[in-house]
Amino acid sequence: MKSATSAFLSMLQNNSQLVRADLYQFTLPSGSNFYWTDAQQNITYNGNTYLAAYLDNQPGFARGTTRCSVGLNVDDLEVDILYDANTLINGMLPSQFAALGGFDNAKVIVSTALAPDWSNPVVNGVANLFTGIIGEVQIETGRIKLTVNGLTRLLNTAYPRNYFLPHCNNALFDASCTLVAANFAVNGSVSAAGSATVFDTNLTQADNYFALGYIVWTSGANNGIKCFVKSYANASGQITLAYPISPPAAGDTFTAYPGCDKLQSTCSGTFNNLPHYRGFPYVPTPETLEAGPGSSPPARIGGAGGAGVGTIPRGPGGTSTRFSAL
Repeated sequence: MKSATSAFLSMLQNNSQLVRADLYQFTLPSGSNFYWTDAQQNITYNGNTYLAAYLDNQPGFARGTTRCSVGLNVDDLEVDILYDANTLINGMLPSQFAALGGFDNAKVIVSTALAPDWSNPVVNGVANLFTGIIGEVQIETGRIKLTVNGLTRLLNTAYPRNYFLPHCNNALFDASCTLVAANFAVNGSVSAAGSATVFDTNLTQADNYFALGYIVWTSGANNGIKCFVKSYANASGQITLAYPISPPAAGDTFTAYPGCDKLQSTCSGTFNNLPHYRGFPYVPTPETLEAGPGSSPPARIGGAGGAGVGTIPRGPGGTSTRFSAL
């Protein structure tokens, strides 16, 4: 059930015509917020200014329909971000921002703002239409298509907490891992200009120490961007990124963080964190077969006769061989 302030209800009762605009609030996992509107002017509400696409270099918006229902069904909302060559988000083109994962797992609040007219950009009331988490991002020319999943999608959390898998159930630097990312941060710089994905650095750690980790640029054309590392080689400190960026220049600085392949040997040898390892590397695989007592062939049970195989003789009619899987 949606609530409304007395001022909002009074506006609805005392005006035969109202103007309307959508308000979009994007909250990134880092905690940063963007406020945009599809109105023809900026709108101020609740202490925040929602920027209009018609002014400066802000993006435009289009969305699908919303609905209200009772239950645990997961509703999705399609939101399109429209842009041109002059549109910037966090200092870069929206397509580049999206390709670098800027919208991944961001929370989106879509509301509708109502007012008698736009002579006063402070609206009298706002009604929430949809709140969700971005689940899919598609980049097209001049448009970014976002699929925003309703918050009930969070109920699809996997249980139980622990899976009996060879690899660790933790994520590096999460609460269960207990390691702190800042303690493993390494400052580095580009030693020679490279390509959009491969460049040499002054790092000296062992091969693949930073593989599956990430770097955060602290200067240059990519300042502030977080990039995931595909591989790292000790020779020349070469880093290969998972996705392309603006080619870094010699002298560009960054902070690098190691990655983890979730193996027991890595947890012990690289991070000295074996007490918090949550993998089960010694669980037998489903294909393991159990031999009979005293290493004798497996016992026969009912089944058709067949030719002998290896040390298992031909069985008489009505017998076959039983293998027990662990």
